Amino acid sequence: MGAAAVHGALLMLWRYRLLFTLVAFCVGGTAAAVILRLSPAYFSMAMINVRPEQSDPLAPVSAGPAKLDDRAVDTQVDILRSRAIARDVVKALGLGTTAPVQSWPEQLICDVVSRLSLCTPSTHAPSIEERVNNFLEQLKVWPPGASAESAARLKMLGIPYQGPGQQRMRTVGVGFVSPDPVQAAAVPNMIVTLVQQQQIASQTESLRRITDWFDARTHNLSGQLGEAEAKAGAFRSTSNLNGRTVHNLTTPLVADQIASAAAEYSQAQAQLAAAEARASRVAGVKGGTQRAIRLLDEPLVVAASATLTAISSQRALLAQSYGDRYPPLASLNNQVGQAERKLAVEVRHAVAAMRKNLAKMRDQVARLGRNLTVLRTQGNTAAAPVGQLKTLDREAASAGAIYQAFLARTRKAVDRSSLLQPSIEFVTHAEVPSGPFFPSTNRLLAGAALLGLLSGVGAVFGRSFLPETITVGEGASQQLALPLLASVPFVSLPKRLWSWVPRHVVRKPLSTASEAIRSLIANLTLAHVGHDGMLGSIVVTSTTGEEGKSTLCLWLAEAVEKTGKPVLVIDGDHRNGSLHRMLHKAPGPGLTEWISGQVQMKDVLQIDEVSGLDFISAGAPISRPFSRAELARLQSMLDRVKQQYGIVVVDSPPMLAMADALLYARLVDRTVMVCRWKHTGRAAVQGCLDRLRHAGVKMAGLVLSMVDASGAAQYGDGVTRRDIKLLERYNDS
Repeated sequence: MGAAAVHGALLMLWRYRLLFTLVAFCVGGTAAAVILRLSPAYFSMAMINVRPEQSDPLAPVSAGPAKLDDRAVDTQVDILRSRAIARDVVKALGLGTTAPVQSWPEQLICDVVSRLSLCTPSTHAPSIEERVNNFLEQLKVWPPGASAESAARLKMLGIPYQGPGQQRMRTVGVGFVSPDPVQAAAVPNMIVTLVQQQQIASQTESLRRITDWFDARTHNLSGQLGEAEAKAGAFRSTSNLNGRTVHNLTTPLVADQIASAAAEYSQAQAQLAAAEARASRVAGVKGGTQRAIRLLDEPLVVAASATLTAISSQRALLAQSYGDRYPPLASLNNQVGQAERKLAVEVRHAVAAMRKNLAKMRDQVARLGRNLTVLRTQGNTAAAPVGQLKTLDREAASAGAIYQAFLARTRKAVDRSSLLQPSIEFVTHAEVPSGPFFPSTNRLLAGAALLGLLSGVGAVFGRSFLPETITVGEGASQQLALPLLASVPFVSLPKRLWSWVPRHVVRKPLSTASEAIRSLIANLTLAHVGHDGMLGSIVVTSTTGEEGKSTLCLWLAEAVEKTGKPVLVIDGDHRNGSLHRMLHKAPGPGLTEWISGQVQMKDVLQIDEVSGLDFISAGAPISRPFSRAELARLQSMLDRVKQQYGIVVVDSPPMLAMADALLYARLVDRTVMVCRWKHTGRAAVQGCLDRLRHAGVKMAGLVLSMVDASGAAQYGDGVTRRDIKLLERYNDS
């Protein structure tokens, strides 16, 4: 079964080899031409490592790097493909300063459409926003760990993938597609460099603000320390305690209270200073709220930030995969807006709470200061000079400790300025690609060749499913087992001259159509010649309408009339008769009235003055089949008139429309089947012939009608195109 199917397929390909070759060559050649005209695209990628961002510039180095979460990676990815960075790169490299070059199919379509005044080619220079949009379409940033798709892309591009278990550092790829290989390598390197410069600048500004604040506080504490030491020295001099041992003296109760209040006051001052430093760092954050969120460290703020980051990452992934017009993005945009507003509210609440706490601490310091003042007043009146001296010594020591602590932090901040690092670093720089990544010419050409072959095979098998029609040549007559009597060409005339078609043989006796009709008469004469030289009675039928059957009847009758023999034409299609319209005769009375006995033969017989032939119209239509008596009356009439006329031509209705054609065929001597060239289905013709042969009808042969001029060289009578042109030229002259 398989071998037979393969053999049949090969035979079909060989049968339609011209169609296969033409389709395969056209499709494959067109695809190859398009592939060869494609503009090359180069791709280059820089690989970077993302580290946790240092939220506190004064954090100890020994603590090691913090853990890196997905929110920090998503934040860095958003910065890398932000419009601000894209705008800086576009301006620095001068990208997209001219309108994009159109491909040759786009140029061809635009040229054709512009001739219809429907569009004009774009000549204006693109704006900066259009240039940034085009730039972002060519920029590729793939964060790892977000999805299996991202991991597959990184693996395809040769980027070492680090999974969620490696939390200290993540690898991110920054790539760019450009028709210029140098530009494809320069863009990723410049993007990473700009982000690094911005991060260093931001960290330097934050550290500068902290250092300035520390300098101011250290200067104030230095003054307070000097003032405390001066008070202690002055008290020693006035109280004559310079050479005495203070530790062996009895300290009054008030002095101990003063010392305790002074220590508590100094501790409260230190806590207030730390809170003010934290508030200053929060107020100095610019360009976003991520660092402020980490400095505030409030649960509600952190939760709102996590929600915003998750929704933003989901939206960015969908926009990158499906484009900005993807319908679910509208809902995500609303969610992002709500999350941003909620985060802003929580940040404001946290900042307000921090400020409220700072005000409380200031009130507490003021209250402790007032208490200390009261105790000192009491100590001045009731305490001994030794207690006052101890109090002054403790205040001086406390002020000195605070001063030394702030001085150490100031020095640490100055030393840390040389150790600032961005949160991203290069793993490998983008290099100039050696060749384009698109198009892969060899693979695409192989695909074009395969597409051409498949198209050719598809065309052949598609053609095999179409119904086969009758075409010019001896193959049709061999398949239908009928002789090809003639191939009548199609007569092309303007619409205003269509009424001349029935008189074409009379008006142009040397045309190709007239030669074909004479060939038909010759074949009919050779096939049947009576003792009296008459051609007898003939039925001309077809499978369906609009095949030129009635026109052939008139042309045949007119050509025989020219030989000097009398001709009778009978229109047997009483449902849709057309011969009376062609000859401009009355539609009745006609054949149906005569068969039913309503009129005599002389009443239905009409004469065509132009050609001289006799004509009987179809008459009034009837809705019943002919009776036996009517068929006998018709048989008697045909037997009688064929003795008087050189030929009797009966124009029967199409066989697939009415059964009368089969009745007429049984009453006459021969039947001619008319088939329209490349229109009549071969299966329909074969079915009608089987019905005629089963009824015992004698077939004269096959006539092809409306044959195209290009196929006229295949006439059965051997007339060539050159002979046809000579005959037409002679006839026109």
